[in-house]
Amino acid sequence: MSAGRHRSLRIAMELAAGFGVLIALDRLLLGGTAFTGVDPNPLWLPVVVMALAYGTFPALAAAGIASGLWLAIGHEPGVERDYLDHLLHLSLPPLLWFMAAVAIGEVTMVRAQRLVRLERTKNTARRNVVRLTEAFHRLVHTNRALQVQVATDDRSIGHVIATAARLGDVDPAERRAAMVALIALAAHTRDFTCYRVVGDEARAWLRGDAAQARADTLPPPLLLMARRGDAIHVGRASDRAALVGVGVAALPLTGDGDRVVGMLVLHDLPFEALGAHLLAELTEICRWLVPLLIDEPRRPAMLAVRSPGKVA
Repeated sequence: MSAGRHRSLRIAMELAAGFGVLIALDRLLLGGTAFTGVDPNPLWLPVVVMALAYGTFPALAAAGIASGLWLAIGHEPGVERDYLDHLLHLSLPPLLWFMAAVAIGEVTMVRAQRLVRLERTKNTARRNVVRLTEAFHRLVHTNRALQVQVATDDRSIGHVIATAARLGDVDPAERRAAMVALIALAAHTRDFTCYRVVGDEARAWLRGDAAQARADTLPPPLLLMARRGDAIHVGRASDRAALVGVGVAALPLTGDGDRVVGMLVLHDLPFEALGAHLLAELTEICRWLVPLLIDEPRRPAMLAVRSPGKVA
């Protein structure tokens, strides 16, 4: 049963119960005269109750029932009245009942509508408070996470500078470790391999910590594609076949005359991270990696020449 039908049934039952009690009292006490001679007339009660509880229309229904009872049985036994006095006696109470039903009922309906608006405003305010509270907790959580990330991030400026300073170390192993660390910081992954082109093949030169089990040489088709000079990545449909079993991105390292001297391969990386921003960063990595790759074979000989013990 819908809410409207349930409300109408409740109003009808209350009207029936109220007027039933009044009719019974009228017959018991006054012999069925619709409370004629009683001032104020008790037939007002259902009209006022309906107007205060439900508004105009239920009050008008109560006023109609009360008026019907009054017109049907409302007379004073043994009292003779002229026509105009009798007409006024019959019409005045129903007129007052209907006026009261409209006046009180409209005030009740305005109050009910205002209460509905206030309830709606309260619910909206409560939802807004809940959303603001959730947003505040999210901001607090994000702030704490950022503070932890800043405190533990190995990509801080000081750490990068300290790592880059190790590129000039005399120990070749220390230099290679510094280059691996810088590439991992810039590429956001430790699963990479930097290959050096030797003759017709590309052999592994630098490996990330997670790429120790990767292939030592690159497939010839991938090396051939590197000669075009552009980045090769799975985001381009034509590049996916060459990268199967190798990785998600490969960037050529070009020296003088656009000669390919190596290739930086990222073996594993979240696909959503492979965007234009990361490709730009990787391109910048390749720019400073090429001189290191070219200079690395010469460095042991240069250090041997500069070393006093070797000269002696």
